[in-house]
Amino acid sequence: MNACLEFNQVAKRYGSVRALAGVELAVAAGSILALLGPNGAGKSTLFGCLLGLIRPSRGEVLWQGQPIRDADRRAVFGYLPERIALYPHRTVRDNGLFFARLKGHPPAELERQLKRVGLYAAQDRPVRQLSKGMLQRLGLALALCGQPQVLVLDEPFNGLDPALLDGLQGILQEEHARGATLLISTHTMSAIEPLATHAAILLEGRLAARGSLGELRAQHGEDSLEAVYHRIARRQRSREREEVIA
Repeated sequence: MNACLEFNQVAKRYGSVRALAGVELAVAAGSILALLGPNGAGKSTLFGCLLGLIRPSRGEVLWQGQPIRDADRRAVFGYLPERIALYPHRTVRDNGLFFARLKGHPPAELERQLKRVGLYAAQDRPVRQLSKGMLQRLGLALALCGQPQVLVLDEPFNGLDPALLDGLQGILQEEHARGATLLISTHTMSAIEPLATHAAILLEGRLAARGSLGELRAQHGEDSLEAVYHRIARRQRSREREEVIA
């Protein structure tokens, strides 16, 4: 596998709370990795370590075999957080220009991405007037600016109706087709399964499973990613009960 990203024994503690426990994961260049797990499993923490928003307690993340620099993150990565922080009284365009300029992208690139996500006609509306789905689309437009090599999307399907979901899936397929690597955390497995080439399952900060979708289905004897996930989660809960009894 030609890995472009490597998580090498990445661990994170907040005092006595363990958020990540030595995650070891390689992400293939040009793949779409679905990062799955319940709330509190460590998905957003892992993304934070990747993006330089959180300093690991132990371990490191490599980009093309080297430690990631801030310059790499600005030039290579696009990021859609679960909750995007915007200026509510400023317009869609003003917010977009502010973030685009931070990464050195011209207004024409912002306009191109607003058209892609269907927000160009709303560019003069204050952000406070946008629906949750429109906010998701604005965040996606900002993440797409500059054709990043790696897209990191934290719960991108939240708040989207079926039509918007279909549009987002189409955009992500376009990004994959041009060669981008995508890391997507989600609870909406019906939305990610048609897209993902690989999956990694985090449970209580530990990597419980990883591999291509075909490998995971064959290994666990299930036909769907959701069934694979629930089988692994049930097995984990059973082990925990046995440990308590012992």
